[in-house]
Amino acid sequence: MAKIETSIIVNRPPEMVWRFVTDPASGPKYDPEIISAKQTSTGPLGAGATVEVNRKKEGKVSFRVAEFDPGRKFTLEVASPRTMEGSKESINLEDIGGKTRITSTWDLRIGGFYRIMGPFVSRSIRKTAGAQADNIKRVLETGALS
Repeated sequence: MAKIETSIIVNRPPEMVWRFVTDPASGPKYDPEIISAKQTSTGPLGAGATVEVNRKKEGKVSFRVAEFDPGRKFTLEVASPRTMEGSKESINLEDIGGKTRITSTWDLRIGGFYRIMGPFVSRSIRKTAGAQADNIKRVLETGALS
């Protein structure tokens, strides 16, 4: 339905950025709408693993890791709620001389009643995605990881 992309350069090496963006517990550190986030499947985080995020407005959102290319690409696919099922967020990392370009791409699939709200939902996610990118940069560059 809608594709949203943000990109930012973080003055930190890709390995550090990768560890941060793929750790579900990091979510509340860069997104004030996230109350908590955790892996709900057993074993290491990788393709097929599941993650649950408790958000202030939406409540619980379940994700499945659709792609996991260590150090390069991480894609989460919404498993529930049904109104967003199939939406994906991909995070791509690119090493640019010891710094990292993070490109976040949302592919939104909005169903049910929310379909008519599509433009508003897209605008909200675009704003949120930009803020998340800025916050990831701030947290990693200032060392404010606690």
